[in-house]
Amino acid sequence: MNQSKINQHHLSRQAMIYIRQSTLHQVRYHQESQKRQYQLQERAQALGWPAAQCVVIDDDLGISGAQSHNRPGYQKLISQIALREVGIVLGLEVSRLARNSLDWYQLLELAAAFDVLIADEDGVYDATEFNDRLLLGLKGTISEVELYQIKTRLQRGRFNKAQRGALPLRTAIGFEWDKAANKPRLSVDAAIRHAIETLFDLFRRIQSIRGVLRYCSRHNIVMPHQGHQYNATAVQWRQPNYHDLHRLFKNPVYAGVYCYGKVKRHYDPLTRKSQKNRLPQSAWDVFIPNHFPGYITLAEFEENQRLIANNRFQFPQSRGAARSGSALLQGLVFCQKCSRRMHVSYSRGEGYYLCDQTSRLLGTSDCNRASSKRVDAQIVELMLAVVNAGSLELASANDAHYRRHLAEQEKLWQDKLQRFRYQVDLTRRRYEAVDPDNRLVAQTLETEWNQALVELTNAEQQYQKQNRNDVTLQHTQTQIRAVLNQFQQYWYTSDIPINQQKEIVRALIDRVSLKSVDKMIETLITWQGGATTQISVPKYMYTPPGLYWRIAELAQSHTDRAIAQILNEAGILTARSRVWTERHVMDFRLTNCIPSGFTTAPALRLANKDFLTSTEAAQALGVSLATIQRWFQRGVLDGKQDKPRTPLWIAWNEDIAYRLTGGATPDPQMVSVYMLARTRQESLENVLCWAKREGHQIYRLRRGSSLRFYILSSSAASLRS
Repeated sequence: MNQSKINQHHLSRQAMIYIRQSTLHQVRYHQESQKRQYQLQERAQALGWPAAQCVVIDDDLGISGAQSHNRPGYQKLISQIALREVGIVLGLEVSRLARNSLDWYQLLELAAAFDVLIADEDGVYDATEFNDRLLLGLKGTISEVELYQIKTRLQRGRFNKAQRGALPLRTAIGFEWDKAANKPRLSVDAAIRHAIETLFDLFRRIQSIRGVLRYCSRHNIVMPHQGHQYNATAVQWRQPNYHDLHRLFKNPVYAGVYCYGKVKRHYDPLTRKSQKNRLPQSAWDVFIPNHFPGYITLAEFEENQRLIANNRFQFPQSRGAARSGSALLQGLVFCQKCSRRMHVSYSRGEGYYLCDQTSRLLGTSDCNRASSKRVDAQIVELMLAVVNAGSLELASANDAHYRRHLAEQEKLWQDKLQRFRYQVDLTRRRYEAVDPDNRLVAQTLETEWNQALVELTNAEQQYQKQNRNDVTLQHTQTQIRAVLNQFQQYWYTSDIPINQQKEIVRALIDRVSLKSVDKMIETLITWQGGATTQISVPKYMYTPPGLYWRIAELAQSHTDRAIAQILNEAGILTARSRVWTERHVMDFRLTNCIPSGFTTAPALRLANKDFLTSTEAAQALGVSLATIQRWFQRGVLDGKQDKPRTPLWIAWNEDIAYRLTGGATPDPQMVSVYMLARTRQESLENVLCWAKREGHQIYRLRRGSSLRFYILSSSAASLRS
């Protein structure tokens, strides 16, 4: 009967012998089943296939048949069947080929579609015949049920043993499995026990995982660590990190609790991965307290969990609600170094913006830290300068422009809707005018009418979506103008609740990024709308923020002596109520790291270099310091010098460098200064001073090996005369 199903076209193809065992343990120790499967080659030859056409697929040894995506041998078999290269598939039994109905019936469908026979120890089956298909289907169902029964018996046996606390589980570091008592016991290594006891004692005194971490980091305390390899027994000693300590203090095993079923596994068919979900303690399958000796008691473990929950701090993805703390930028501050959100910390009533995640994790120093008092003061001054009376006029102008824009859009939309309505009315009149009996024309016109109606409906829906309600500010302009005119005074004198102040700040500022550099806090402010402002906030500031910004602004174009004079004329005194001197301004700049255009300190020198020192100017022009001093006194070079024997600053820009360093292009209208000096019978310096007063351009051009002065003027002929 079996031979009658085998035809010549079957024998012309290959005979595939599929071999599989479920586990590596079976492959190693249960080899009799493996030998029986290899003997299927002889059965294939007995059925008529030559030995050269018998192909053995044994790529799936040690792989379960519950799924097919992880079995390369099975995938190879399916591919060969689809390529019409297989005449018969031999397996010891159905369970060797598949353990679930999806894979088994897929194989049956392919076998029926490509005329492939299936054979086992009992016989040869043709998937295209009803009786054989029914029998194969029953065998596949029984195979799947068998797998379910095997898993159920094993799981129920494990669960029953776990309920008694006798199921061997992977023991945590500090424990060993006592085979005689069939339960865990404390490690026989005294060093491991002492290390675990020390960590729990530290937590008992410090009551903080981070505090224990910092203590271990300062005192170089190491803890034992056990690898995750199968049956790993080697213990490594290393400095603990936060996750190691968190797992230690959160594990109920150290309280002598036997627990089972803490994790629920779920197989995702899309990603083909097993996902683990940690369950709450109330959902654990087994929880046996005081089952074996532990390092702490159950009551102490529960107290530790309460402390950990109270100490928990997370960096939220959102800024959070405005709370009652004094830090105005709570939830808005980010670290420029690591881009993490900085949280607020208070010490002795003073608030600080702190980025300490690496410190919390590894026990190292803080990543970033800034005083909220100083940062908030500078940003409030900047914010109050932005919110002024001009803001209302600007808002009103924008509102008027927006209204005009809306009116133009409304006009365009009305024209567009009018065109669609006309098309609808036109197609309707055409349809009504046609003879109803002429269905060929009437049907076409009816379709055009319906299409016009659809287009009109879509246009009206888009118009409703894009239409904006007009917003008027007229009824509140007077109140807003009054508030804006006195906003700064209102901010400092009125009792605005701190949470409302934070809401005002959040309405204007999107985020603030901080970075501590030497004595300054580099601050990047991102306003609502995307505009940014870069400012430098001094770490140590004992004067009002407005004075700091005033001196920082003046230092860009004034010397310290000029700044002191301007401050004294404005009636501004120092922090000790004294008049300003050049020395006071210089000390203030150095203390607060304020850059200036008139300082020789490289770290505080402005990068634009609008002024050069006399030494730098002499090097750039290739002359002596005495010559630079003389040209400055004659008026050839512009500059600043507060008084004699003080630093001389020479004005410098690209035009001066082009004209006086010898790199300028000669012009026929240029007149030699030496020729004018001989003609006028005056000194060279007097001619240069005269040319400067008259507004003529002075150049230095290379003639041979030397540089000579020339004058360029629109009235060059009069100069020669």
